[in-house]
Amino acid sequence: MTDPETRPLTPPEQLPGMLYRSYFLFIMVLVSASVIGERYMMVVMVEPIRRELQLSDTAIAMVKDMAIAIIYILAIIPLARLADRWSKRKVVAISAVVWSVAVIMCGAAKNFWMLLIGRAGIGLGEGGFTSPSQAWIADLFPVSQRATALSIFLLGASLGNFLGPAIGGWAALEYGWRNALIFASIPGFILAPIVWFTLRDTRSGLADGAPVAPKIPVSFMQTARELMAIKTLPLLILAASLNALLTMGVVSWAPAFMERTHGMPANQAGLQLGSALFVGSVIGHTLGGPLADFLGRRDLRWYIWILTLSGAIATGVGWLILTGPANRVFPLFGLNLLVGGISAAPLMAVVAGLVPARSRSTAIAVLMVAIQVIGLGGGPVFVGWLSDMLRPTYGEESLGMAMRWVLLVGIPSTILSWMASRTCREDFATVGGWGGAAMKHAVAH
Repeated sequence: MTDPETRPLTPPEQLPGMLYRSYFLFIMVLVSASVIGERYMMVVMVEPIRRELQLSDTAIAMVKDMAIAIIYILAIIPLARLADRWSKRKVVAISAVVWSVAVIMCGAAKNFWMLLIGRAGIGLGEGGFTSPSQAWIADLFPVSQRATALSIFLLGASLGNFLGPAIGGWAALEYGWRNALIFASIPGFILAPIVWFTLRDTRSGLADGAPVAPKIPVSFMQTARELMAIKTLPLLILAASLNALLTMGVVSWAPAFMERTHGMPANQAGLQLGSALFVGSVIGHTLGGPLADFLGRRDLRWYIWILTLSGAIATGVGWLILTGPANRVFPLFGLNLLVGGISAAPLMAVVAGLVPARSRSTAIAVLMVAIQVIGLGGGPVFVGWLSDMLRPTYGEESLGMAMRWVLLVGIPSTILSWMASRTCREDFATVGGWGGAAMKHAVAH
């Protein structure tokens, strides 16, 4: 009898055709745009919500950002493990329903607590979508196409970042903020059954040619030990998190910096910043995956070297932003997001390829938690705290000085990613996730 762990792939185990995989990727882009758009739509509704519900700025900050971030961080790892063990398709479809219901709850909110619960529900839905969707893409696209596929997927986030505030602002003006939020729930309700009924679950590791393995329950602690034993992974996660800290520490305070340093009104700075970041991120996400796949065919370390170069270049561009004239600031912010966008898809592709297929969603969840806590959460808070500490010495210039200091994290970020590149080929070979003859040839050289 053939051992089930070593038997070759049978015809039903073949990868689906490119037509289906293209359709799958298109749907994932739409789902991503839906959740990101619904998350960021509230940024243009702050004032009418604050006035009607009589909320303080602190309360608005809690419902707008903190509620989503906390629930996202708490939910993403358990939901990733559920997706690895059960069904990525079902977790993604249910998550779309969850965040759509949550958006309706926000639109119907009569007080702070109902609004807070609704925003937390959006974080829960986003936490259930992020890791399974990326792991699902890794299961469907082999290593030579994976970063390109993830680049296309990331365009959904860029689209959501742009359309959410743009359409939300128009709809809130025309129909009121409550109706605008209720309208925003419609795409998720349409996409959930499309995911459930038209997409198919894919066996973990199928695109890598991994053999069928029995599903043996593995505890979280055992999975965590397994992931942390991969030398490259902790280095890469920490490097990416520091990169995010640098980027968000500068971007999140950009309008205030322009107002204090260059005398530009915050609303004008916000509009120019949003346009620059959208263009930069779209170009970066579009170029990053194909570039990594092209260079990675010559040397797998390029997938990590791109992150190394990204950290170094972002540090230099950040210095030019903070020390140059006002007319250069926003083009340079666009360049900064372009550089960061180029490294995003290669980073995801490496994390998906470094770990056993059964743990992909969990590994991506750990990466996302680290980026959320250190980068998206820690960056803005650290800059604000440092600015307060420096205010007695520098006055209104303290914010710019604090933003300059945060650029220093680009140094350890660059060093850590370079260290990760020194061990990655051995780790790739061990897990066998970047498989076949091409992988063996790359490791041998």
